[in-house]
Amino acid sequence: IMNDGLTNQINNPEVDVDITRPDTFIRQQIMALRVMTNKLKNAYNGNDVNFQDTSDETSGSGSGSGCTDDICPTEFDFATTE
Repeated sequence: IMNDGLTNQINNPEVDVDITRPDTFIRQQIMALRVMTNKLKNAYNGNDVNFQDTSDETSGSGSGSGCTDDICPTEFDFATTE
């Protein structure tokens, strides 16, 4: 049994690892997870945390009706099958 991480896998004969070329995408994901973990810990401890919303304007917020027109129907017709 080996420890976690690339540097600990050098002596593992079952894993072919090239530590001279670290995967930048994986490192970016690890950094993003660390940042988010710290933000969540701060929020849990009662500290103010700013989350940057990178989503579109219409996704994920609002009344949930899905209506984007100025005039929306107030009644819905439901079709049932017997």
